[in-house]
Amino acid sequence: MKEIPLDLKIADILQKEIKEKYREGERLPSEASLCSRFKASRYVVRKALSRLVQMGLINSRQGVGYFVAGKPLCIRYCLTPVCRYSDMVREMGLIPGAKLLKKERHLPPKEVKDALELSEGEEVYKLEILRYADGVPLAYSFTWLPTKFFEDFLNHTTPFFSLYEIMERVYGVRPLRMNSVLQAVFPTAKEALYLEISSGTPLLQISSVVKDEKYRRVEYTESKYRGDLCKVSIDFNQ
Repeated sequence: MKEIPLDLKIADILQKEIKEKYREGERLPSEASLCSRFKASRYVVRKALSRLVQMGLINSRQGVGYFVAGKPLCIRYCLTPVCRYSDMVREMGLIPGAKLLKKERHLPPKEVKDALELSEGEEVYKLEILRYADGVPLAYSFTWLPTKFFEDFLNHTTPFFSLYEIMERVYGVRPLRMNSVLQAVFPTAKEALYLEISSGTPLLQISSVVKDEKYRRVEYTESKYRGDLCKVSIDFNQ
């Protein structure tokens, strides 16, 4: 049986102690103290502490030490047919937000064309969106909409507030999730920059096909949620 590396063992022990013993803002023992306690080199201890920093559990202050971080947001993402991001965030007592980073109209890549069951030559609107909860960047998304269902859609995105509100208010389309695929991924440099995370922070990618009440495929979306702040709930009663 493969032995667990010492730095991971140390990180697991400290993670448990942070949860059970330490308060927000409290300083952890010095690197020298941890080296003595765990009979480990400074290199190994620093690897363990770096892991806890990436997990968002502690903060490093140069020349001072390591301190317990504030409790992060815990977003419960519900996979249901009618779930909307803004409603989900509001139900948790938080303020939703969204920033439209880019918008364009073009021919879709094959994956999107197949997901939306489009014919050759049919175009889509592509939206690049950064979503927030209480001002904290939470999800980085790409959304594709068939132009045939949403004439002049891009003219209704300024100011941008909620994608689904535009679909319902302007076009009378009530979006309903058809299916979703979940996958754990790591961020690209661009995604890490927008989400304000380290390159080692895992993301939860949710790719979904959305229909309307006429069973037309009206949206394909790929959203990457911060794994340090989100957990997924699947409701089979919906």
